[in-house]
Amino acid sequence: MPDPQPPHADAARLEQELLEDQALSAAERYAAFLAAVADSGRFWVAESGEYLLTLFDGDGQELLPAWPSAATAHAALAQARAQSPNLAGYAPAPRELAAWRERAAAAMDEAGVGVGTFPDLAMQCAVVAPAQLLEHLDAVIADAGAAADESADAAPALDLAQAQRALAQKFAKPKGD
Repeated sequence: MPDPQPPHADAARLEQELLEDQALSAAERYAAFLAAVADSGRFWVAESGEYLLTLFDGDGQELLPAWPSAATAHAALAQARAQSPNLAGYAPAPRELAAWRERAAAAMDEAGVGVGTFPDLAMQCAVVAPAQLLEHLDAVIADAGAAADESADAAPALDLAQAQRALAQKFAKPKGD
């Protein structure tokens, strides 16, 4: 199902890149999630009426799956519904970052609910505490602001793939080390 407003060419290109990013590692998808959410100021969750979809990881921690765009959420949910028909009523719902920061992030931290960022088609994702996610987003937003200030005179095109690799290296923490 398409978004209500048709995207302009750059948004459509970014959307296609995000859909292709579902094949990346969890750390690389996390970096793509950070970049997209920092840029747009919103992310998507799965909602059915008044219920939000949550998942449980292998350790039993409850997670709120969050995607960087409506299309990536649609793709992952379509695949999940094929394997679990009880998810039929869930659809992507946008969340504004500022409102989520104010109302939900602290409550999720207190309840021990993590954020499962950018689940792929198999619903595998990087898991992060809401407070840590906000710290990472703030760092990305600050870095983008500093870069924009530095390049105000000459504005070269953003190399999204290079930015995602840099973010993956900056925020990824290997398991078991």
